[in-house]
Amino acid sequence: MKKTAAKKKSAPRNAPARVKTIVKLAPKKLMGAGEPPAVRVENGRGRAKCVIVCDHAANRVPRTLKDLGLSKAQLQQHIAWDPGTEDIGRYLSKALGATVVLASYSRLVVDLNRGHDHPELMRDTSDHVHIPGNVGLTAAQKKQRLDELFWPYHNEIDRQLKRFTSKGVAPVLISVHSFTPQMDGFRRPWHIGVLWNREEKIARALVKNLRRNSPDLVIGENEPYSLKAANFLKNTISTHAESKGLPYIILEFRQDLVNTKKKAEKWAEIFLESLRPILADKQLYTLRRRKA
Repeated sequence: MKKTAAKKKSAPRNAPARVKTIVKLAPKKLMGAGEPPAVRVENGRGRAKCVIVCDHAANRVPRTLKDLGLSKAQLQQHIAWDPGTEDIGRYLSKALGATVVLASYSRLVVDLNRGHDHPELMRDTSDHVHIPGNVGLTAAQKKQRLDELFWPYHNEIDRQLKRFTSKGVAPVLISVHSFTPQMDGFRRPWHIGVLWNREEKIARALVKNLRRNSPDLVIGENEPYSLKAANFLKNTISTHAESKGLPYIILEFRQDLVNTKKKAEKWAEIFLESLRPILADKQLYTLRRRKA
C-alpha cells in the first residue's frame, strides 16, 4: 500500500509572523591589509629614563567598523581623539631621546585611557553625539576590540617600562593629552593642565616651573579634569605608574593651541623647558615609591 506524504500543518490564520533574530557577528579581524597596527612605537630603544604615551593620538577607525556610523566631520571632533598629541609626543621623543608609544585608532572604538571593564570603554554617546557603531555591542565584539586594540597598546607600555624596572630604574611615565576649548557652554581658560592623584610633588614642581618660565600662561591644577575623579581612578597612569610605584606626569594641552604641527611643537618646547630640571633630579628614578 502506497504511503501518502503527510500534509504540512499550516499556521493558524491569525498567528503572529515569526521574527527573524539578527545576531551581530564580530569581523574575523578588525584591521585589514594596509591598515596600521594597534600601537606604534618610535625610538623603541630610547635611553632616556622616561616613556611617553599618547592614548588618544589618532581618530582612525578600522574599515570593518564603517566609521562607527559617524561622519568624517564628527571624527575630526574632540570626541574621537586628542588633536596635537601625536606631534607633541614625537617632538618630546626626539628632544629627550625617549621612547614614545602612540595609539593608532580612535578612542571611540575603545578608550585606551580607561580600565578594561570601565563603563566608558566603548561609549554609545560622547559629548551629546550618538555613536551608532557602539550601540548593542555583543560580548564577542567587545572582546575583539580589547584583544586587537586595547591589550596590544597596554602590553607595549608595560614592555617599555620593564626595560628600566628590570634594571632597578624607575622610569617616568609621561602621558600627553589635549582638551577641547569649550565644553557644555563653558570656555576653558587654561593653556596647559597638569593632573595628578598621588604624585603631587612632581606635579606641583612642574606647575611652579611653568608659571615661572611663562608668567602669562594660565596653568590648570587638576584642570580641566582631576585625576582624583572616580572615572579616572582606573586609567593608563593608575595601571602603569601608580600601581607600580613609578613617577609620572600627565599633561593636557588646549586643542586650539596645538592643532597644527608647528603649534604643537611650540607648546611641546614650552613644556620641555619646565620639564628638564625635574628630569635632571637623579633621585626621581629610584624604585622607592609606595605601590598601590
